[in-house]
Amino acid sequence: MTSVERRGLRPALLAAGLFVLVVCVVPIGALVRGNWGPLIRLDNRVERSVHEDAIEHSAVRDVAKVLTQLGAPVLVEIATVLLVAWLFWRSHRRLAGFLASCVAGAYFLSTSGKLLVDRARPVFRDPISHARGASFPSGHATGAAAFYLSLAIILLSLLSWPRRGWLLVMAVVVPLVVAATRVVLGVHYVSDVTAGLLIGWGWTAACTALFTAWRAQEGRPVEPL
Repeated sequence: MTSVERRGLRPALLAAGLFVLVVCVVPIGALVRGNWGPLIRLDNRVERSVHEDAIEHSAVRDVAKVLTQLGAPVLVEIATVLLVAWLFWRSHRRLAGFLASCVAGAYFLSTSGKLLVDRARPVFRDPISHARGASFPSGHATGAAAFYLSLAIILLSLLSWPRRGWLLVMAVVVPLVVAATRVVLGVHYVSDVTAGLLIGWGWTAACTALFTAWRAQEGRPVEPL
């Protein structure tokens, strides 16, 4: 990729990230906040159907309880702190700041969304799992989307081309799996996890655009993109 192409990619990434956050996430939050009938009915119908299947199949419940930990805030936060510390130790301060900004910023947006929308979590007579706090958006989905995508972007410059595709697959598949487990466990609606994924990916895309601009100013390679 030429320098001209990279310069054109940066504003495109920034625009895409902001588009996702403003044009996609905000309207979903407004519809949930306003109890828009079609969306609420769809959420409830999907949640009931998934819950019934999870109740009937114990293996599905057990797998979901394990895989959901891939996006557990405690795990994501600890991993982020350790990686940021390691990057600082290796003198990759901009990379450390990039990772910290992606994860912390995504969680900030998620928490803000919870306070603004204040949606109650799904309620069942026979719950599979329990979670505290507001339901919209999903913190697990948000954190997983931001963490795994930002981690993949950092590692892109460290691996050979044949392996780069797997990093991007991981950055998409792992958060999707985490999001699905939150619905299976009955602690989030589909719109909750959808918004969480969009927040994490959208914010990280915006941060990536700014990060590559900083790298370019220092005359450093921006090959991860």
